[in-house]
Amino acid sequence: MLKIAAIATTGAALALAGCSAETDTAATDDAMMDSSMETTAMTEPAGAMPVTVTIEGVQPGGGKLFVALQGEGNFLKAAGDYKTKVDATSGTVTATFDDVTPGSYVAAVVHDENGDGEIELGSKGPTEAWGLSGDEQSGKPAWMPAMFEVTDMGGSATVMLSYD
Repeated sequence: MLKIAAIATTGAALALAGCSAETDTAATDDAMMDSSMETTAMTEPAGAMPVTVTIEGVQPGGGKLFVALQGEGNFLKAAGDYKTKVDATSGTVTATFDDVTPGSYVAAVVHDENGDGEIELGSKGPTEAWGLSGDEQSGKPAWMPAMFEVTDMGGSATVMLSYD
């Protein structure tokens, strides 16, 4: 069972590794959130679906959060259909993706704690904090508990980071 979990978490880390080449996206913490997101969502051009990923439990220490939206076909296998990096500030951090095609996705996050632009891997998977959207899982991560829908109005997901 431990070997399966290690393989799955290693897959998640490798899938997010593609985020390291992406440009930064502005992150907002709880203190900076306001109602401007609603206005932005209402004024986006047709076809542009904003998706907000809320990352909870970010521990102090700096670095970046690699955030990816993965479709079912590339779940734990590829960098993701959409990916970005945001500054890792203590507490709750928000990453926003613009122009996301409606469909089913999983949000995957890795905290690049040492800021080296790489996802550190050990024998049991990532040695840096990581998490998936949806319900907490044990063992090999599964698509359904982590999946969320993006509609023609956009979507949102929450990820709780695990620093184990």
